[in-house]
Amino acid sequence: MLFSLNKDKRTIRRNLFIYCGVVCFCALFGYIYETQAHGVLSWFMLLGFLVPLVLGLVPYLILTLTKTEKGPNTITSNLYNAGVATLTVGCYFKGFLDIYGTTRDVHIIVYSVVGGILLLTGVVFYIISMVKSRAE
Repeated sequence: MLFSLNKDKRTIRRNLFIYCGVVCFCALFGYIYETQAHGVLSWFMLLGFLVPLVLGLVPYLILTLTKTEKGPNTITSNLYNAGVATLTVGCYFKGFLDIYGTTRDVHIIVYSVVGGILLLTGVVFYIISMVKSRAE
């Protein structure tokens, strides 16, 4: 069934399955790290799985459920996925710093800005490609 679909649908489903694994891994990682943190709580570590869930799994699930014929191209998908990955790593890095006890959050701004730019660029490229495909 997976191989009978066109390339765009296969890519969307593949990304959907990858994000399912990433969300499960992040939730398990955050839980295990929190149990070994000697009573120190970091909401960034505990809820870090929400970033790939909301920004990764949900959009690809929507694309799958709406039966979108034209998926994002490779560059668009890579930019968007890199943005999700950057924000996820930044969230967990902030959690590490919280558990360690560091109060300086200068590095977190870099993750947020770069991740946001990558995410926004991916979305804008996807919108542009959808507008071009409808114009043709």
